[in-house]
Order: sequence, then structure tokens, then C-alpha cells
Amino acid sequence: MMEGKIIVVTGASSGIGLQTALQAQEAGATVIFASRNAEGNTTIASELKGNSVAKNLDVSNENSVKSFFNYLKETFKYIDALVNCAGFVEPESLLNTSLENWNKTINTNLTGTFLCSKYATLLMKQNGGKIINIASTAGLTPRPGWSAYAAAKSGVINFSNAIAEELKDYKIKVFVICPGRTATPLRKILAPNEDPNSIMQPEAVADVVMMCFTKQAEVLEGQPILVRERF
Repeated sequence: MMEGKIIVVTGASSGIGLQTALQAQEAGATVIFASRNAEGNTTIASELKGNSVAKNLDVSNENSVKSFFNYLKETFKYIDALVNCAGFVEPESLLNTSLENWNKTINTNLTGTFLCSKYATLLMKQNGGKIINIASTAGLTPRPGWSAYAAAKSGVINFSNAIAEELKDYKIKVFVICPGRTATPLRKILAPNEDPNSIMQPEAVADVVMMCFTKQAEVLEGQPILVRERF
């Protein structure tokens, strides 16, 4: 299904990002596993196949993003898809949320999605492609105590909707996925006492990301795709 495709996955060191990268690679894609410490990650190193590579990337830093996409241009010339999965959370109540916490949450989850989408578009605008943004149901429903994270994920949803319309001329399709409770390291921060075996696993969300690479999924473009299990 993805033989010969070049796919970038941010936040690929764990959770949904890692599972997405592994599934795309298994389907035949060359995958760039990107995260802040991807190059030193032994889990990623042990899983690399074919021409897939691990590359360090700080999505909240424009210089890092520019350097990363310049490397992709020099090495691969173009990319077929970007999966924005990098995330950060440090939940606090409104009155306890510092400006530093707020900025880091927005910069990683929302600004990082913007920066990577912008520079990925430069590599996809000639031949088209897909951008798949991982948001959250926290961006759609109230999350008291998680206001910074909820604001960031709500921004990702509306940003995705906007660029889905804007990038039509380049034949770039934009999807935004909103997972519910998923057993990831980030979820462990949000709900430290929750049994991870009682909630959705990252593989389930990665399955939906993989579906977005198909032609049939294009009817879901530009709208929140909710991924939730009923327990």
C-alpha cells in the first residue's frame, strides 16, 4: 500500500507516533522517525528497516524544523506525508498554570504542528501529499485542569480545518485525528492512577492514521476524526 512512499512522523519515540511509524514502515514506506532524541533512541534503532532513518527534531524550534526539512530535501528531494504527533503536557489548574508551562504546551502541540506543516508543504506542493495531525478529544470537550493542553489541541483542530481548504490547490489532503483515552506516556501524566490496560492502545490510533493514507479516507478530510473505544 505504501511501497516507495516517504513518510515523516514526529513524536516517533513512543506512543501513537512510534506505532504509526512502525506500521507505515511495515507497509513498505521509508519512514523518518523524528523526535527530540530520536538518533539516540535504542528502540527506534532496533526497528529501522530499509532506508528509514531516525532524526532529531524539536518541533517548537523553527531553526530545528528548518534544518530538519532541509535535510529531507537534500536526502529525499520530496516527501509524501507528514504525521504531526509530537506532544507535551503538564496539567495544572488555571490559577497554577505558569506562563512558561502555557507557552511550552502551546509551542510543542500547536506551534510545532504549524511549523512542520508549513515546511512539509514546501516539499509536497509539487506532487501533492497528506498531512495528518494528531489532536485530542480534549480539544472538543471541557477538560478542567488541562486548560493549556485543551487550548493547544483545539487550535490543532481548527488549524487543520483551515489548511485543508488552503492546500487544495496543491493536492495536499489534511486530516485531523482526535483520540480519546490512549495508553501513552503523555496520558500517564494526565491520569497517573489510570490502568493503561483499561483504555485504548496506541496501535488502535495508528490503525486510523494508516487508514488516512488510503483513497477511501478522503471523505473524512478536513474534519475531526474521533477515535474512541467504549468500555
